[in-house]
Amino acid sequence: MKYFTLILTVILFSNMAQSQKNNESYDQLWKSVQKFEAEALTKSALAVVDKITIKAKREKNSPQIVKSLLYSSKYALTLEEDAQLKIINDFKDGIAQSEAPTKNVLESYLANLYWQYFQQNRYQFYNRTKAETKIDTIDFRTWDLSTLFEEINIHFQNSLTDPVLLQKVKVNDFKPILQDQKDSKLYRPTLFDLLAHTALAFYKTPENNITRPANKFEISNPDLLCEANEFIEQELDLSDKTSLQSKALGVYQELLRFHTKNTD
Repeated sequence: MKYFTLILTVILFSNMAQSQKNNESYDQLWKSVQKFEAEALTKSALAVVDKITIKAKREKNSPQIVKSLLYSSKYALTLEEDAQLKIINDFKDGIAQSEAPTKNVLESYLANLYWQYFQQNRYQFYNRTKAETKIDTIDFRTWDLSTLFEEINIHFQNSLTDPVLLQKVKVNDFKPILQDQKDSKLYRPTLFDLLAHTALAFYKTPENNITRPANKFEISNPDLLCEANEFIEQELDLSDKTSLQSKALGVYQELLRFHTKNTD
């Protein structure tokens, strides 16, 4: 449980803004949440968060939908038994009930929850043999390493669906769940940039204990070492479905295609 608490804490407090100046109504609600938190009244804080969730869904306010789900997940760790599984299922329900771009953001968060859970429990996964099918389709804690990585990949890929739409969404639109970093708007100007680089953090991992096919992908083609305008035209060998490297290169190609017209 302490590992999952750490995961939620990292997600909440590294990505969460503390104020929303442009929406007094949400601002007042979150102030109430913070007041109840300061008084250790978790159930009262959750009740306000539930109101925010209803309001955000009614108004189709993507940042507030995501933020309220993050807070609900945090409180579940205090109030619910077997909270790890409940949190994952809450994100799945949120995804099923959402449309882009909210759905894309939740897909990214869900992938990261799986990924960070693995990082905290990698020794358990390395001791498991690969199963032909999921032993338990719901409880991710029973999965083997290959199954978990495949699931993480699926959700990161889902987070990048409809790139044209994501490229039109400015990162400022999601300010309530972001923490500004120096030059972040310059290098990550759109939601697509943000989600793509989040996915790359996983695809660039050096983890190599996944069972690989005989025709495993290797970065051995010298033609890949070329100028950006040539690289985006390269045809990648995607026959190795387990390769994180090939998926990383594919994401880089998409980013470069999007920004290739930038003069700077």
